[in-house]
Amino acid sequence: MKKIVYIISAGALMLSSCSKWLDINDNPNTANSTVPTADQRLPSILAQFADAYESGGTRAAHITQQLANVYNGSARNYNLSRWFSDASAANWPWQAWYVNTAVNLEPMEVAAEKVGAYHYIGVGKIMKAWGFGYIADFYGLAPYKDFDKADNITPSFDDAEYIYSQIIPLLDEAVSDLNKTQGSAAPALSKGDTYNGGDVSKWIKLAYGLKARFLSHLNKKSTYNPDAVLEALGKAAKTAAESTVYQYVDDPNVSSDNTDKAALQYVNTSASTRVTQLYIDYITNNYTGAPSGNNNMLDPRYSLLIPQSQEKDGSFRFTKGVDMSSNIVLSGPASYTYTEKTNSFTNKDSIYIALRESKAANGRVLSTGTWYNHKGSKGLFVTGAEMKFIEAEIRLRKGQKDLALLAYKEGVKIHMELMGVGVSEITKFLNSSSVVQDANKLTMSHVMIQKYIALSYSPEQWVDLRRMDYCTDGNGNYNEQLGVYKGFKRVPHVYTQSYPNATDWPRRFAMASYELNFNKAQLIKAAPTAELPTYLNEPVWWDKK
Repeated sequence: MKKIVYIISAGALMLSSCSKWLDINDNPNTANSTVPTADQRLPSILAQFADAYESGGTRAAHITQQLANVYNGSARNYNLSRWFSDASAANWPWQAWYVNTAVNLEPMEVAAEKVGAYHYIGVGKIMKAWGFGYIADFYGLAPYKDFDKADNITPSFDDAEYIYSQIIPLLDEAVSDLNKTQGSAAPALSKGDTYNGGDVSKWIKLAYGLKARFLSHLNKKSTYNPDAVLEALGKAAKTAAESTVYQYVDDPNVSSDNTDKAALQYVNTSASTRVTQLYIDYITNNYTGAPSGNNNMLDPRYSLLIPQSQEKDGSFRFTKGVDMSSNIVLSGPASYTYTEKTNSFTNKDSIYIALRESKAANGRVLSTGTWYNHKGSKGLFVTGAEMKFIEAEIRLRKGQKDLALLAYKEGVKIHMELMGVGVSEITKFLNSSSVVQDANKLTMSHVMIQKYIALSYSPEQWVDLRRMDYCTDGNGNYNEQLGVYKGFKRVPHVYTQSYPNATDWPRRFAMASYELNFNKAQLIKAAPTAELPTYLNEPVWWDKK
Protein backbone atom coordinates (compact mmCIF):
# COMPACT_ATOMS: atom_id res chain seq x y z
CA MET A 1 0.00 0.00 0.00
CA LYS A 2 1.35 3.43 -0.90
CA LYS A 3 2.03 5.88 1.92
CA ILE A 4 -0.10 8.98 2.12
CA VAL A 5 1.81 12.27 2.28
CA TYR A 6 0.34 15.14 4.28
CA ILE A 7 1.21 18.88 4.07
CA ILE A 8 2.42 19.85 7.53
CA SER A 9 1.91 23.32 9.00
CA ALA A 10 4.83 25.51 10.09
CA GLY A 11 4.05 24.80 13.71
CA ALA A 12 4.36 21.12 13.17
CA LEU A 13 7.73 21.55 11.52
CA MET A 14 9.08 22.93 14.79
CA LEU A 15 8.63 19.50 16.39
CA SER A 16 11.94 17.73 16.96
CA SER A 17 10.70 14.49 15.41
CA CYS A 18 8.36 15.37 12.59
CA SER A 19 9.09 12.03 10.85
CA LYS A 20 6.79 10.38 13.37
CA TRP A 21 3.94 12.45 12.01
CA LEU A 22 4.75 11.62 8.40
CA ASP A 23 5.13 7.86 8.80
CA ILE A 24 1.51 6.96 9.28
CA ASN A 25 2.19 3.29 8.45
CA ASP A 26 3.32 2.87 12.05
CA ASN A 27 0.01 4.10 13.44
CA PRO A 28 -1.67 1.04 15.00
CA ASN A 29 -5.04 2.73 14.66
CA THR A 30 -4.75 3.20 10.90
CA ALA A 31 -5.52 0.32 8.53
CA ASN A 32 -2.80 -0.41 5.97
CA SER A 33 -0.75 -3.28 4.63
CA THR A 34 1.48 -3.74 7.68
CA VAL A 35 -0.37 -2.78 10.86
CA PRO A 36 -2.99 -5.56 11.33
CA THR A 37 -1.81 -8.58 13.28
CA ALA A 38 -2.28 -12.16 12.11
CA ASP A 39 -5.31 -12.73 14.34
CA GLN A 40 -6.90 -9.54 12.99
CA ARG A 41 -6.37 -10.66 9.39
CA LEU A 42 -7.51 -14.26 9.59
CA PRO A 43 -11.28 -13.80 10.17
CA SER A 44 -11.62 -11.74 6.99
CA ILE A 45 -9.55 -14.23 5.01
CA LEU A 46 -11.77 -17.09 6.14
CA ALA A 47 -14.98 -15.16 5.47
CA GLN A 48 -13.86 -14.07 1.99
CA PHE A 49 -12.76 -17.58 1.09
CA ALA A 50 -16.13 -18.91 2.19
CA ASP A 51 -17.74 -16.44 -0.20
CA ALA A 52 -15.54 -17.60 -3.09
CA TYR A 53 -15.96 -21.29 -2.35
CA GLU A 54 -19.68 -21.30 -1.62
CA SER A 55 -20.44 -19.04 -4.57
CA GLY A 56 -18.57 -21.49 -6.76
CA GLY A 57 -20.64 -24.26 -5.18
CA THR A 58 -23.96 -22.63 -6.05
CA ARG A 59 -22.85 -22.24 -9.65
CA ALA A 60 -21.62 -25.82 -9.79
CA ALA A 61 -24.93 -27.08 -8.35
CA HIS A 62 -26.73 -25.72 -11.43
CA ILE A 63 -24.30 -27.56 -13.72
CA THR A 64 -24.63 -30.81 -11.76
CA GLN A 65 -28.45 -30.73 -11.97
CA GLN A 66 -28.96 -30.34 -8.26
CA LEU A 67 -30.52 -26.93 -8.82
CA ALA A 68 -32.73 -25.52 -11.59
CA ASN A 69 -33.88 -22.01 -12.37
CA VAL A 70 -37.12 -20.50 -13.63
CA TYR A 71 -37.12 -19.70 -17.33
CA ASN A 72 -35.21 -16.53 -18.17
CA GLY A 73 -32.98 -16.66 -21.22
CA SER A 74 -30.69 -13.92 -19.92
CA ALA A 75 -30.40 -15.08 -16.29
CA ARG A 76 -27.04 -16.35 -15.10
CA ASN A 77 -28.36 -19.40 -13.26
CA TYR A 78 -30.74 -20.40 -16.05
CA ASN A 79 -27.80 -20.39 -18.43
CA LEU A 80 -25.72 -22.40 -15.96
CA SER A 81 -28.44 -25.05 -16.08
CA ARG A 82 -27.74 -25.10 -19.85
CA TRP A 83 -24.07 -25.69 -18.91
CA PHE A 84 -23.19 -22.25 -20.23
CA SER A 85 -20.95 -20.07 -18.09
CA ASP A 86 -19.97 -16.54 -19.07
CA ALA A 87 -18.40 -13.53 -17.36
CA SER A 88 -21.54 -12.96 -15.32
CA ALA A 89 -21.10 -16.36 -13.73
CA ALA A 90 -17.32 -16.61 -13.84
CA ASN A 91 -16.24 -13.35 -12.25
CA TRP A 92 -17.23 -13.54 -8.61
CA PRO A 93 -15.59 -16.83 -7.52
CA TRP A 94 -12.42 -15.59 -9.23
CA GLN A 95 -12.55 -12.10 -7.72
CA ALA A 96 -13.50 -13.29 -4.24
CA TRP A 97 -10.47 -15.58 -4.25
CA TYR A 98 -7.80 -13.39 -5.82
CA VAL A 99 -8.81 -9.87 -4.77
CA ASN A 100 -10.42 -10.57 -1.42
CA THR A 101 -8.53 -13.61 -0.16
CA ALA A 102 -5.32 -14.75 -1.84
CA VAL A 103 -3.49 -11.40 -1.80
CA ASN A 104 -4.01 -11.17 1.96
CA LEU A 105 -2.35 -14.49 2.78
CA GLU A 106 1.27 -13.39 2.54
CA PRO A 107 0.72 -10.23 4.68
CA MET A 108 -0.84 -12.45 7.34
CA GLU A 109 2.12 -14.82 7.24
CA VAL A 110 4.57 -11.92 7.46
CA ALA A 111 2.73 -10.59 10.50
CA ALA A 112 2.69 -14.07 12.01
CA GLU A 113 6.42 -14.60 11.47
CA LYS A 114 7.21 -11.48 13.50
CA VAL A 115 5.81 -13.04 16.65
CA GLY A 116 6.33 -16.74 15.93
CA ALA A 117 2.63 -17.38 15.28
CA TYR A 118 3.33 -20.65 13.45
CA HIS A 119 -0.27 -21.83 13.69
CA TYR A 120 -1.38 -18.84 11.63
CA ILE A 121 1.33 -19.59 9.09
CA GLY A 122 0.08 -23.18 8.85
CA VAL A 123 -3.50 -22.04 8.40
CA GLY A 124 -2.38 -19.57 5.73
CA LYS A 125 -0.70 -22.36 3.78
CA ILE A 126 -3.80 -24.54 4.04
CA MET A 127 -5.96 -21.73 2.72
CA LYS A 128 -3.56 -21.09 -0.15
CA ALA A 129 -3.52 -24.77 -1.14
CA TRP A 130 -7.27 -25.10 -0.76
CA GLY A 131 -8.07 -21.94 -2.70
CA PHE A 132 -5.74 -22.54 -5.59
CA GLY A 133 -6.74 -26.20 -5.78
CA TYR A 134 -10.40 -25.25 -6.00
CA ILE A 135 -9.67 -22.55 -8.59
CA ALA A 136 -7.63 -25.01 -10.69
CA ASP A 137 -10.47 -27.54 -10.53
CA PHE A 138 -13.01 -24.92 -11.53
CA TYR A 139 -11.21 -23.01 -14.28
CA GLY A 140 -8.47 -25.43 -15.33
CA LEU A 141 -5.69 -22.86 -15.09
CA ALA A 142 -4.87 -19.75 -13.09
CA PRO A 143 -2.00 -17.40 -12.23
CA TYR A 144 -0.06 -19.04 -9.41
CA LYS A 145 3.67 -18.26 -9.59
CA ASP A 146 3.15 -14.57 -10.33
CA PHE A 147 -0.23 -13.88 -8.76
CA ASP A 148 0.99 -11.70 -5.89
CA LYS A 149 3.81 -9.77 -7.53
CA ALA A 150 2.72 -6.16 -7.11
CA ASP A 151 4.75 -4.90 -10.07
CA ASN A 152 3.25 -7.47 -12.48
CA ILE A 153 -0.28 -6.65 -13.59
CA THR A 154 -0.26 -9.29 -16.33
CA PRO A 155 0.78 -12.48 -14.54
CA SER A 156 1.34 -15.68 -16.49
CA PHE A 157 -1.09 -18.59 -16.17
CA ASP A 158 -0.23 -21.97 -14.71
CA ASP A 159 -2.02 -25.17 -15.63
CA ALA A 160 -3.81 -27.26 -13.03
CA GLU A 161 -1.01 -29.84 -13.26
CA TYR A 162 1.57 -27.31 -12.05
CA ILE A 163 -0.75 -25.93 -9.38
CA TYR A 164 -1.32 -29.43 -8.02
CA SER A 165 2.44 -30.01 -7.89
CA GLN A 166 2.66 -27.01 -5.56
CA ILE A 167 -0.35 -27.40 -3.30
CA ILE A 168 0.22 -31.00 -2.17
CA PRO A 169 3.66 -30.20 -0.66
CA LEU A 170 2.20 -26.96 0.71
CA LEU A 171 -0.30 -28.96 2.76
CA ASP A 172 2.57 -30.98 4.24
CA GLU A 173 4.35 -27.75 5.14
CA ALA A 174 1.17 -26.52 6.82
CA VAL A 175 1.03 -29.60 9.03
CA SER A 176 4.66 -29.04 10.03
CA ASP A 177 3.91 -25.42 11.01
CA LEU A 178 0.80 -26.40 12.94
CA ASN A 179 2.84 -28.91 14.94
CA LYS A 180 5.30 -26.22 16.08
CA THR A 181 5.16 -24.52 19.47
CA GLN A 182 4.10 -20.91 19.06
CA GLY A 183 6.23 -18.01 20.24
CA SER A 184 5.49 -16.43 23.61
CA ALA A 185 4.12 -13.27 21.96
CA ALA A 186 2.03 -15.14 19.38
CA PRO A 187 -1.77 -14.79 19.53
CA ALA A 188 -3.69 -17.99 20.17
CA LEU A 189 -5.20 -19.41 16.99
CA SER A 190 -8.62 -19.18 18.63
CA LYS A 191 -8.47 -15.36 18.43
CA GLY A 192 -8.83 -15.38 14.65
CA ASP A 193 -10.17 -18.81 13.72
CA THR A 194 -13.85 -18.78 12.76
CA TYR A 195 -13.77 -22.24 11.16
CA ASN A 196 -12.40 -24.56 13.83
CA GLY A 197 -12.41 -22.39 16.95
CA GLY A 198 -8.64 -22.52 17.33
CA ASP A 199 -8.51 -26.33 17.42
CA VAL A 200 -5.12 -27.04 15.86
CA SER A 201 -5.84 -30.76 15.58
CA LYS A 202 -8.87 -30.01 13.38
CA TRP A 203 -6.73 -27.85 11.08
CA ILE A 204 -4.25 -30.70 10.76
CA LYS A 205 -7.10 -33.06 9.90
CA LEU A 206 -8.33 -30.49 7.38
CA ALA A 207 -4.90 -30.42 5.72
CA TYR A 208 -4.89 -34.20 5.36
CA GLY A 209 -8.52 -34.17 4.23
CA LEU A 210 -7.70 -31.72 1.45
CA LYS A 211 -4.68 -33.81 0.51
CA ALA A 212 -6.90 -36.91 0.25
CA ARG A 213 -9.44 -34.93 -1.77
CA PHE A 214 -6.94 -33.57 -4.29
CA LEU A 215 -5.14 -36.91 -4.66
CA SER A 216 -8.47 -38.66 -5.26
CA HIS A 217 -9.08 -36.35 -8.23
CA LEU A 218 -6.28 -38.08 -10.13
CA ASN A 219 -8.05 -41.38 -10.86
CA LYS A 220 -7.58 -40.87 -14.62
CA LYS A 221 -3.84 -40.18 -14.36
CA SER A 222 -0.95 -42.65 -14.34
CA THR A 223 0.24 -41.06 -11.08
CA TYR A 224 -2.96 -41.99 -9.25
CA ASN A 225 -2.03 -43.71 -6.00
CA PRO A 226 -4.94 -45.17 -4.00
CA ASP A 227 -2.66 -46.05 -1.10
CA ALA A 228 -1.50 -42.44 -0.82
CA VAL A 229 -5.14 -41.38 -0.60
CA LEU A 230 -5.77 -43.94 2.14
CA GLU A 231 -2.69 -42.74 4.02
CA ALA A 232 -3.99 -39.17 4.00
CA LEU A 233 -7.47 -40.34 4.99
CA GLY A 234 -5.97 -42.04 8.03
CA LYS A 235 -5.05 -38.61 9.42
CA ALA A 236 -8.12 -36.71 8.17
CA ALA A 237 -11.51 -36.14 9.80
CA LYS A 238 -13.36 -39.35 10.66
CA THR A 239 -16.36 -37.95 12.50
CA ALA A 240 -18.87 -35.13 12.38
CA ALA A 241 -17.10 -33.40 15.27
CA GLU A 242 -13.77 -33.41 13.42
CA SER A 243 -15.23 -31.84 10.28
CA THR A 244 -14.51 -28.27 9.19
CA VAL A 245 -17.86 -26.49 9.24
CA TYR A 246 -18.53 -22.77 8.96
CA GLN A 247 -21.39 -21.49 11.08
CA TYR A 248 -22.84 -18.40 9.45
CA VAL A 249 -24.00 -15.59 11.67
CA ASP A 250 -27.75 -15.18 11.80
CA ASP A 251 -29.78 -12.63 13.69
CA PRO A 252 -33.47 -13.54 14.08
CA ASN A 253 -34.23 -9.85 14.53
CA VAL A 254 -33.01 -9.03 11.02
CA SER A 255 -35.84 -8.78 8.50
CA SER A 256 -36.11 -11.46 5.83
CA ASP A 257 -35.12 -9.08 3.06
CA ASN A 258 -31.85 -8.17 4.80
CA THR A 259 -29.10 -10.56 3.77
CA ASP A 260 -26.18 -8.93 5.60
CA LYS A 261 -26.08 -11.61 8.25
CA ALA A 262 -27.50 -14.53 6.29
CA ALA A 263 -25.74 -17.68 5.15
CA LEU A 264 -24.14 -17.44 1.72
CA GLN A 265 -26.33 -20.12 0.22
CA TYR A 266 -29.38 -18.18 1.37
CA VAL A 267 -28.05 -15.18 -0.51
CA ASN A 268 -26.88 -17.17 -3.53
CA THR A 269 -30.15 -19.02 -4.07
CA SER A 270 -32.66 -16.43 -5.21
CA ALA A 271 -36.44 -16.59 -5.50
CA SER A 272 -35.86 -18.08 -8.98
CA THR A 273 -34.02 -21.19 -7.76
CA ARG A 274 -35.69 -24.62 -7.74
CA VAL A 275 -34.62 -28.20 -7.04
CA THR A 276 -34.45 -30.80 -9.79
CA GLN A 277 -36.17 -34.12 -10.17
CA LEU A 278 -32.78 -35.82 -10.39
CA TYR A 279 -31.82 -34.51 -6.95
CA ILE A 280 -35.13 -35.74 -5.53
CA ASP A 281 -34.70 -39.10 -7.27
CA TYR A 282 -31.25 -39.55 -5.75
CA ILE A 283 -32.50 -38.78 -2.25
CA THR A 284 -35.50 -41.11 -2.66
CA ASN A 285 -33.54 -43.95 -4.32
CA ASN A 286 -35.47 -43.61 -7.56
CA TYR A 287 -32.74 -44.45 -10.07
CA THR A 288 -31.53 -47.50 -11.97
CA GLY A 289 -29.97 -50.03 -9.59
CA ALA A 290 -30.86 -48.11 -6.42
CA PRO A 291 -31.12 -50.03 -3.13
CA SER A 292 -34.64 -51.32 -2.53
CA GLY A 293 -36.63 -53.94 -0.68
CA ASN A 294 -39.50 -54.63 1.69
CA ASN A 295 -37.82 -52.65 4.44
CA ASN A 296 -37.57 -49.50 2.33
CA MET A 297 -37.56 -46.20 4.20
CA LEU A 298 -37.71 -42.54 3.19
CA ASP A 299 -34.40 -40.81 3.80
CA PRO A 300 -34.71 -38.65 6.96
CA ARG A 301 -32.83 -35.89 5.12
CA TYR A 302 -35.61 -35.55 2.56
CA SER A 303 -37.61 -33.01 4.58
CA LEU A 304 -34.43 -31.07 5.32
CA LEU A 305 -33.20 -30.91 1.73
CA ILE A 306 -36.44 -30.50 -0.22
CA PRO A 307 -38.55 -27.35 0.32
CA GLN A 308 -42.21 -27.41 1.29
CA SER A 309 -45.02 -24.90 0.96
CA GLN A 310 -48.12 -24.43 3.09
CA GLU A 311 -51.52 -25.06 1.54
CA LYS A 312 -54.65 -23.00 2.24
CA ASP A 313 -55.80 -25.58 4.79
CA GLY A 314 -52.55 -25.27 6.70
CA SER A 315 -51.06 -28.57 5.53
CA PHE A 316 -47.70 -28.73 3.81
CA ARG A 317 -46.68 -30.18 0.45
CA PHE A 318 -43.25 -30.88 -0.99
CA THR A 319 -42.08 -29.24 -4.18
CA LYS A 320 -42.19 -31.00 -7.51
CA GLY A 321 -38.73 -31.38 -9.01
CA VAL A 322 -37.85 -29.80 -12.35
CA ASP A 323 -37.17 -32.60 -14.82
CA MET A 324 -34.02 -31.40 -16.55
CA SER A 325 -34.37 -34.09 -19.23
CA SER A 326 -37.83 -32.86 -20.29
CA ASN A 327 -38.85 -30.03 -22.59
CA ILE A 328 -40.20 -27.98 -19.72
CA VAL A 329 -36.80 -26.30 -19.46
CA LEU A 330 -37.22 -24.85 -22.96
CA SER A 331 -39.77 -22.34 -21.68
CA GLY A 332 -40.21 -22.98 -17.97
CA PRO A 333 -40.85 -23.43 -15.21
CA ALA A 334 -42.47 -20.02 -14.93
CA SER A 335 -41.92 -17.72 -12.00
CA TYR A 336 -44.86 -17.06 -9.74
CA THR A 337 -45.96 -14.70 -7.01
CA TYR A 338 -48.25 -15.04 -4.02
CA THR A 339 -51.25 -12.74 -3.63
CA GLU A 340 -52.26 -12.35 -0.02
CA LYS A 341 -55.67 -10.87 -0.86
CA THR A 342 -56.76 -14.04 -2.66
CA ASN A 343 -54.49 -16.33 -0.66
CA SER A 344 -53.30 -17.91 -3.90
CA PHE A 345 -50.43 -18.11 -6.37
CA THR A 346 -50.43 -16.51 -9.80
CA ASN A 347 -49.89 -19.69 -11.81
CA LYS A 348 -49.71 -23.46 -11.67
CA ASP A 349 -45.92 -23.52 -11.68
CA SER A 350 -46.12 -22.79 -7.97
CA ILE A 351 -45.83 -26.59 -7.72
CA TYR A 352 -42.12 -25.85 -8.17
CA ILE A 353 -41.50 -24.23 -4.79
CA ALA A 354 -38.88 -21.51 -4.51
CA LEU A 355 -35.75 -22.71 -2.76
CA ARG A 356 -35.27 -19.68 -0.53
CA GLU A 357 -37.34 -19.80 2.66
CA SER A 358 -40.11 -17.20 2.87
CA LYS A 359 -43.30 -16.39 4.72
CA ALA A 360 -46.17 -14.08 3.75
CA ALA A 361 -47.33 -11.25 5.99
CA ASN A 362 -50.41 -13.30 6.91
CA GLY A 363 -48.18 -16.07 8.25
CA ARG A 364 -48.55 -18.55 5.39
CA VAL A 365 -45.27 -20.35 4.75
CA LEU A 366 -44.44 -19.99 1.06
CA SER A 367 -41.26 -22.04 1.30
CA THR A 368 -39.51 -23.82 4.15
CA GLY A 369 -36.21 -23.54 2.29
CA THR A 370 -33.60 -26.23 2.85
CA TRP A 371 -31.06 -27.04 5.53
CA TYR A 372 -28.27 -25.54 3.41
CA ASN A 373 -29.93 -22.24 2.62
CA HIS A 374 -31.67 -21.16 5.81
CA LYS A 375 -30.54 -17.73 6.93
CA GLY A 376 -28.34 -19.18 9.65
CA SER A 377 -27.21 -22.35 7.87
CA LYS A 378 -23.79 -23.95 8.05
CA GLY A 379 -21.23 -24.42 5.31
CA LEU A 380 -20.02 -28.02 5.18
CA PHE A 381 -16.54 -27.45 3.81
CA VAL A 382 -14.50 -30.63 4.40
CA THR A 383 -16.29 -33.26 6.43
CA GLY A 384 -15.82 -36.73 7.83
CA ALA A 385 -18.68 -37.81 5.56
CA GLU A 386 -16.76 -36.79 2.44
CA MET A 387 -13.67 -38.61 3.70
CA LYS A 388 -15.64 -41.81 4.21
CA PHE A 389 -17.07 -41.66 0.68
CA ILE A 390 -13.55 -41.13 -0.70
CA GLU A 391 -12.50 -44.20 1.26
CA ALA A 392 -15.46 -46.22 -0.03
CA GLU A 393 -14.46 -45.35 -3.61
CA ILE A 394 -10.86 -46.42 -2.99
CA ARG A 395 -11.90 -49.66 -1.28
CA LEU A 396 -14.14 -50.54 -4.23
CA ARG A 397 -11.28 -49.90 -6.64
CA LYS A 398 -9.05 -52.18 -4.56
CA GLY A 399 -11.71 -54.89 -4.39
CA GLN A 400 -12.12 -54.53 -0.61
CA LYS A 401 -15.90 -54.80 -0.68
CA ASP A 402 -16.55 -55.23 3.05
CA LEU A 403 -14.45 -52.18 3.93
CA ALA A 404 -16.13 -50.23 1.11
CA LEU A 405 -19.58 -51.02 2.54
CA LEU A 406 -18.55 -49.90 6.03
CA ALA A 407 -17.14 -46.61 4.71
CA TYR A 408 -20.23 -46.00 2.52
CA LYS A 409 -22.61 -46.44 5.46
CA GLU A 410 -20.41 -44.37 7.75
CA GLY A 411 -20.45 -41.56 5.17
CA VAL A 412 -24.25 -41.51 5.20
CA LYS A 413 -24.27 -41.60 9.01
CA ILE A 414 -21.86 -38.69 9.45
CA HIS A 415 -23.69 -36.49 6.96
CA MET A 416 -26.95 -37.12 8.80
CA GLU A 417 -25.27 -36.28 12.09
CA LEU A 418 -23.99 -33.01 10.66
CA MET A 419 -27.54 -32.17 9.60
CA GLY A 420 -28.91 -32.92 13.06
CA VAL A 421 -30.87 -36.09 12.26
CA GLY A 422 -31.67 -38.04 15.43
CA VAL A 423 -29.70 -41.15 16.38
CA SER A 424 -32.70 -43.49 16.23
CA GLU A 425 -33.68 -42.26 12.76
CA ILE A 426 -30.12 -42.68 11.51
CA THR A 427 -29.91 -46.21 12.88
CA LYS A 428 -33.27 -47.15 11.42
CA PHE A 429 -32.36 -45.82 7.99
CA LEU A 430 -28.93 -47.46 7.92
CA ASN A 431 -30.56 -50.81 8.70
CA SER A 432 -33.26 -50.39 6.04
CA SER A 433 -33.28 -51.63 2.46
CA SER A 434 -32.84 -48.02 1.30
CA VAL A 435 -29.16 -48.57 2.05
CA VAL A 436 -27.05 -51.34 0.52
CA GLN A 437 -26.59 -54.12 3.08
CA ASP A 438 -24.71 -56.70 1.00
CA ALA A 439 -21.09 -55.76 0.25
CA ASN A 440 -21.20 -57.77 -2.95
CA LYS A 441 -24.03 -55.57 -4.28
CA LEU A 442 -22.39 -52.22 -3.54
CA THR A 443 -21.54 -50.30 -6.72
CA MET A 444 -19.69 -47.11 -7.53
CA SER A 445 -23.06 -45.53 -8.31
CA HIS A 446 -24.32 -46.23 -4.80
CA VAL A 447 -21.25 -44.60 -3.28
CA MET A 448 -21.06 -41.58 -5.58
CA ILE A 449 -24.78 -40.79 -5.50
CA GLN A 450 -24.71 -40.75 -1.70
CA LYS A 451 -21.62 -38.57 -1.87
CA TYR A 452 -23.50 -36.30 -4.31
CA ILE A 453 -26.16 -35.78 -1.63
CA ALA A 454 -23.56 -35.16 1.10
CA LEU A 455 -21.77 -32.61 -1.11
CA SER A 456 -24.85 -30.54 -1.86
CA TYR A 457 -23.98 -26.98 -2.90
CA SER A 458 -20.27 -27.85 -3.05
CA PRO A 459 -17.95 -27.25 -6.03
CA GLU A 460 -16.56 -30.70 -5.23
CA GLN A 461 -19.82 -32.21 -6.47
CA TRP A 462 -18.94 -31.13 -10.02
CA VAL A 463 -15.40 -32.47 -9.69
CA ASP A 464 -16.81 -35.93 -8.99
CA LEU A 465 -19.20 -35.90 -11.93
CA ARG A 466 -16.39 -34.95 -14.29
CA ARG A 467 -13.84 -37.50 -13.10
CA MET A 468 -16.53 -40.20 -13.13
CA ASP A 469 -17.63 -39.11 -16.63
CA TYR A 470 -21.23 -38.40 -15.66
CA CYS A 471 -23.41 -41.31 -16.86
CA THR A 472 -21.54 -42.28 -20.00
CA ASP A 473 -19.74 -45.20 -21.57
CA GLY A 474 -16.12 -45.20 -22.66
CA ASN A 475 -16.99 -43.16 -25.76
CA GLY A 476 -18.76 -40.38 -23.88
CA ASN A 477 -22.29 -41.44 -24.85
CA TYR A 478 -25.03 -41.53 -22.24
CA ASN A 479 -25.38 -45.08 -20.92
CA GLU A 480 -27.86 -45.89 -18.16
CA GLN A 481 -26.28 -49.27 -17.40
CA LEU A 482 -22.58 -48.41 -17.49
CA GLY A 483 -22.64 -44.82 -16.26
CA VAL A 484 -22.12 -43.85 -12.62
CA TYR A 485 -24.60 -40.97 -12.16
CA LYS A 486 -27.76 -42.70 -13.29
CA GLY A 487 -30.30 -40.42 -14.97
CA PHE A 488 -27.88 -37.53 -15.52
CA LYS A 489 -28.65 -36.71 -19.15
CA ARG A 490 -27.83 -33.92 -21.55
CA VAL A 491 -30.42 -31.21 -21.10
CA PRO A 492 -32.80 -30.30 -23.97
CA HIS A 493 -31.82 -26.63 -23.70
CA VAL A 494 -28.09 -27.39 -23.77
CA TYR A 495 -25.97 -24.54 -25.15
CA THR A 496 -25.19 -26.19 -28.47
CA GLN A 497 -22.40 -23.76 -29.41
CA SER A 498 -20.38 -25.12 -26.50
CA TYR A 499 -21.65 -28.70 -26.66
CA PRO A 500 -22.35 -29.50 -30.32
CA ASN A 501 -21.87 -33.27 -30.00
CA ALA A 502 -23.75 -35.88 -27.98
CA THR A 503 -20.45 -36.80 -26.31
CA ASP A 504 -19.77 -33.23 -25.09
CA TRP A 505 -20.19 -32.59 -21.34
CA PRO A 506 -19.34 -29.61 -19.10
CA ARG A 507 -15.67 -29.87 -18.17
CA ARG A 508 -14.56 -26.41 -17.04
CA PHE A 509 -15.82 -22.94 -16.21
CA ALA A 510 -15.42 -19.92 -18.46
CA MET A 511 -12.53 -17.61 -17.67
CA ALA A 512 -13.26 -14.44 -15.71
CA SER A 513 -13.65 -11.32 -17.84
CA TYR A 514 -10.88 -9.55 -15.92
CA GLU A 515 -8.35 -11.85 -17.53
CA LEU A 516 -9.93 -11.68 -20.97
CA ASN A 517 -10.05 -7.89 -20.87
CA PHE A 518 -6.77 -7.03 -19.16
CA ASN A 519 -4.54 -10.11 -19.35
CA LYS A 520 -5.59 -11.66 -22.63
CA ALA A 521 -2.12 -12.21 -24.08
CA GLN A 522 -1.05 -14.35 -21.13
CA LEU A 523 -4.35 -16.22 -21.10
CA ILE A 524 -4.23 -17.09 -24.80
CA LYS A 525 -0.61 -18.10 -24.45
CA ALA A 526 -1.61 -20.69 -21.85
CA ALA A 527 -5.03 -21.58 -23.33
CA PRO A 528 -5.25 -20.73 -27.06
CA THR A 529 -8.89 -21.83 -27.24
CA ALA A 530 -10.09 -19.81 -24.22
CA GLU A 531 -12.32 -17.55 -26.34
CA LEU A 532 -14.04 -20.38 -28.21
CA PRO A 533 -17.50 -21.56 -27.07
CA THR A 534 -16.25 -25.17 -27.02
CA TYR A 535 -13.64 -24.24 -24.42
CA LEU A 536 -16.23 -25.21 -21.81
CA ASN A 537 -16.14 -28.87 -22.85
CA GLU A 538 -12.34 -29.14 -22.74
CA PRO A 539 -11.24 -31.33 -19.81
CA VAL A 540 -8.96 -29.84 -17.16
CA TRP A 541 -5.65 -31.61 -16.55
CA TRP A 542 -6.82 -34.31 -14.13
CA ASP A 543 -9.89 -35.00 -16.30
CA LYS A 544 -7.79 -36.10 -19.30
CA LYS A 545 -7.24 -39.80 -19.76
